[in-house]
Amino acid sequence: MKDSFLKVLQSEGTKPYFTQILSSLQKAQDQNETVFPHQMDMFRPFEYFQLNETKVVILGQDPYHQIDQADGLAFSARYQDLNKTPKSLVNLFKNLKRDYPKTKIETNDLTNWAKQGVLLMNTVWTVSQNKAHSHEAFGWQNFTLKVLEEILTNNPKVIVVALGKPAQKLVKKLPIQPHYLINLSHPSPLSAHLSFNQFPLFKTINKYLKKENLNPIDWNLIKETKKGV
Repeated sequence: MKDSFLKVLQSEGTKPYFTQILSSLQKAQDQNETVFPHQMDMFRPFEYFQLNETKVVILGQDPYHQIDQADGLAFSARYQDLNKTPKSLVNLFKNLKRDYPKTKIETNDLTNWAKQGVLLMNTVWTVSQNKAHSHEAFGWQNFTLKVLEEILTNNPKVIVVALGKPAQKLVKKLPIQPHYLINLSHPSPLSAHLSFNQFPLFKTINKYLKKENLNPIDWNLIKETKKGV
């Protein structure tokens, strides 16, 4: 984890709400519930760049709740082959292909986007297996809000994409409103038709980045081939 994000995590980790999150997670595990993402993946969004290097925040709802889907990055599913792409990610990819038809999508792993300064973060960071929204009351929203606040305090021109009502509701609570805010329905099949499917999300992100003289995101997802020893 990059030290600037670790500093935020350590600071928030001492607060009562975070102690309650940990207590709730422990209770879920004591009840033999499987929690996603796995502990080693939980804070993956913080591994690829420093806080002040954030270019885009894509804010979702909560992790995938089915086995071998959630990998710590919102919407990413590196443990699943392309023939088992989660439906929300299918709709993300369809949107991307409408914007950039030549984009190569060889994997469900969105790490390449993260490596370029895209913070793929959910409003709620954990979920119990087969129980959608089961950790909604744990208090994760307080942590997500603090992370967003720290990012926007450093740079209010970071692009924030709020996908779905929980994400949009959270962003409204920020003391600093983003200069570039994109509010869309969640890409879930239940809501993608409301606004997500009609909006050129990926082109718009790159347009805003170019306006700020920043490099656009290369949205290609090339599957890494393992080199022989």
